[in-house]
Amino acid sequence: MIKINDTQNLIQRPSEEPRQEALHAYTARLRQQFGPAQRILLVQTPQFLFETINPEVVRNRGYYAYPPTGLQRLAASLADRDIDVRIIDLNLQVLKDIAQDEQFDPQGWLRVLDEHLDTFRPTIVGVTCLTVYTDLFGGNHPLTGTLRHLSNRGEHLVMVGGPTATNEIDRYVRDGLCHYGVEGEGEDRLNYLLDLYEGRSGLDEAISGITFPWEGRAQHTEGGCPNVELRGNLIDTYEGVDVEAYCQVGSLNPYSRMAGQDTVYSVFQLNRGCRGNCKFCGVRSFMGKGVRTHSVDEVIAEVDYLVRQRSVRHFELLDDDFLADQKPAAELLRALGGLHREYGITWSANNGLMTNSITPELLDLMRDSGCLGFKIGIESGNPQMLRRVRKPGTLESFARVARLLDGYPELFVGGNYIIGLFGEETFGQMIDTFTFSVHLNLDWSSFTVFQFTSKPNCEAENLKTDGDWATDFIPGKDNSDREIEDDRSLPLGAEVFSLALDLVPSRALVKNIWLTFNVLGNCVGNKNLKPGGQPEQFVAWVDAVRVAYPSNPYMLLFAGLGRVLMGQADLARAMYRDAQVIVDNSSNWQYRFAKFGLDELLEAGPAEPNEVYRRLEAIWNDCVPESLRTAATGSRPVLAYDRQGKRLGVHRRSRGEHPKRDQYLPV
Repeated sequence: MIKINDTQNLIQRPSEEPRQEALHAYTARLRQQFGPAQRILLVQTPQFLFETINPEVVRNRGYYAYPPTGLQRLAASLADRDIDVRIIDLNLQVLKDIAQDEQFDPQGWLRVLDEHLDTFRPTIVGVTCLTVYTDLFGGNHPLTGTLRHLSNRGEHLVMVGGPTATNEIDRYVRDGLCHYGVEGEGEDRLNYLLDLYEGRSGLDEAISGITFPWEGRAQHTEGGCPNVELRGNLIDTYEGVDVEAYCQVGSLNPYSRMAGQDTVYSVFQLNRGCRGNCKFCGVRSFMGKGVRTHSVDEVIAEVDYLVRQRSVRHFELLDDDFLADQKPAAELLRALGGLHREYGITWSANNGLMTNSITPELLDLMRDSGCLGFKIGIESGNPQMLRRVRKPGTLESFARVARLLDGYPELFVGGNYIIGLFGEETFGQMIDTFTFSVHLNLDWSSFTVFQFTSKPNCEAENLKTDGDWATDFIPGKDNSDREIEDDRSLPLGAEVFSLALDLVPSRALVKNIWLTFNVLGNCVGNKNLKPGGQPEQFVAWVDAVRVAYPSNPYMLLFAGLGRVLMGQADLARAMYRDAQVIVDNSSNWQYRFAKFGLDELLEAGPAEPNEVYRRLEAIWNDCVPESLRTAATGSRPVLAYDRQGKRLGVHRRSRGEHPKRDQYLPV
């Protein structure tokens, strides 16, 4: 018997067989070892790092808990085979155990997997992981930990796939942690391997995207593999998915929390792929070029089933490019409108929509179909950087949609922005992004810190890295306290704006810039905390966000200010008190509050709307240079460019009391 740990003994045998024949020979030997493929277990690993787990956030349902849609697609593609296929979502199971058992040891999470392996006894185990992009071999990464555990058991043929696994698929194969690695879309490749495993005829044509060990190396198959043809729906696969349980242990994002934490949620997808080819994004390399659309009737049938038979009332749109074809999108939105009127369903698109496809007609349909809101992928406010990332949009197109959205106050719309792009972005380019976000004046600006998440994409795009891979797009999530580690030698708050425009900030400094942009842009200067704004929208969003940050005092403070504007001064005072307790017990938060002038704001505890307006305006004026503040009024752009995207000119000027806060003014 050949065990997985003995793979090296198998692959060291010299062979001159062509690669395709080597794959056939290797697969035949695995068939001898493991026998017929009677049972397949598809595993979704936890979507968080155990080193940074925060049990309080788990009990608050602040961690992501997405249904295993990708694995459901794989299961659906195997429906015509005489194979028992089951799905286990370890993320759901482990979050449930942590929430329900205060004595549960998160480090013992693999016992949950063992229970399923021992009961089901699968021939083949397929493993994937969502969203956790940190060093896959550093610490107890859930994907690598699962593969090591399966390797130690040595009882199953193991396959690994998905965007996260693709980063280290060669090493997984070389180290004997899996028998096959699958890159890109998995449906056709999985079926090809099963045909090969069962010795079916007619497999002479090679297929790309499969990695296997041979002659001491990770070998990659070559050949064709057209994009997967999208057929059918996932209704039958939901029989093995406890979709009603997901809202009880986690959430999809702040939108699903806004819908109500006890609201049963799920997801749907109309399109696969994206028209764009953003340089930082791995969608095209994983999904293939172009966009394919599911049958609208099939998507409607799936959504209808989830609403009527599984009590789902909120949906998240998974598409990377929902509006690629406006006709099917509009048809689906009309169907959602009927379910919204009958059942009160809601939906959101946190992944983002392309602005060049947003029209008043589509916005009408979104509003009338129960859309809570969506994000717009803007990424940068610097024209040169936009071109470098190959973003399918311009500053003008983003601004056009922002003005269009003024007529749809029911929709909570945020802009997605990235700072620190490619590890090479200058502070001046980051300032352009902050300025542009203020100019657009959306409900929220989702600033994230650039991370190198895809090694294949970095190699294909020739991106230079510093050797460190992703931690989390949101600073603070990479530790259990959910706080940024303070380095008081670095500028923070108003001091940030004194940085040289041509400086390329370090990773640590980028985190301080992120915090500065977030506090000032999203809280102090938020349009919904100004006269004529919608404080209830702001409060709903911040309450949803702070579920994942229970010890963050500035979220409490600003949620309290919003409640003052809503006429709920008593609730505001209670939130001020809770925020003060956190600040009093943390020298780090005392330092940060002082840097933004929030200490005086918290001490004052505004109880009247006009006082809220006055104090926030004073903090904004004190922290943000006058040259940047003009963007908030919708006046001419602060930073002007020529037709080639080159900044026309900036000169420095000191202003007495704060000689460094107002040094960058347009010529």
